[in-house]
Amino acid sequence: MQDAQTAILVVEDEQPVRFLLIEILSSSFQCSGAGSASEALRLLETRTYGLALVDMRLPGLSGLSLCRLICNRHPKTTVIMISGDTDPQSAIEAMKAGAADFIVKPFNLSQITQTVQRTLDRRLPGAVA
Repeated sequence: MQDAQTAILVVEDEQPVRFLLIEILSSSFQCSGAGSASEALRLLETRTYGLALVDMRLPGLSGLSLCRLICNRHPKTTVIMISGDTDPQSAIEAMKAGAADFIVKPFNLSQITQTVQRTLDRRLPGAVA
């Protein structure tokens, strides 16, 4: 289990979804939210995040492009993509962009916490994937 100091960035342009994700995760993690890729990039310059939940469809720069930038500029930040698109090709594209996992909307709330925890656990030295 990660400690409460692990920071998570939620990048989702739909404010109710962003707030819900932050509410769910904030009991175990420090959470910040961004409504666009440009806002997320500004936040990533101010602190280190262990994980970013990134919606594939964002205004301006796409979630896939943001995922690539995070992986290149902030290698200590793991990305999980979220999308309402159920096409398996979307998940493949997310993984090619560097995402560690992919969650389809509408999501089960316990799925979010389980996926986040599993992804963070994989980053621990000596953790079993």
